[in-house]
Amino acid sequence: MIPKSFVETLERKTDIESLIKQYVALTQIGAQLKGKCPFCRSPLFTVSRSKQIYKCFSCKKGGGVVTFVQEIEKKSYPDAVKFLADLNGMVIPGSGI
Repeated sequence: MIPKSFVETLERKTDIESLIKQYVALTQIGAQLKGKCPFCRSPLFTVSRSKQIYKCFSCKKGGGVVTFVQEIEKKSYPDAVKFLADLNGMVIPGSGI
């Protein structure tokens, strides 16, 4: 079991903009970043840096960094957390990985 406190730290350390820019071209529009949804190709995809979330107002997919990795990479929750931990040079407590 992955400790909730570890996931919360991981979510704070992971910059959602940098993560999503690896998959989507984003444009600054006011306080939001906008782009074409990688899931449904709609132009109604937004990213909030301050809230560390994304949302597509067409297909309704949204969430934080772990959810994004789960959706875009087709990974399970533990695998998405490991993916992000590896990106941030972190080790999941108790896992040895």
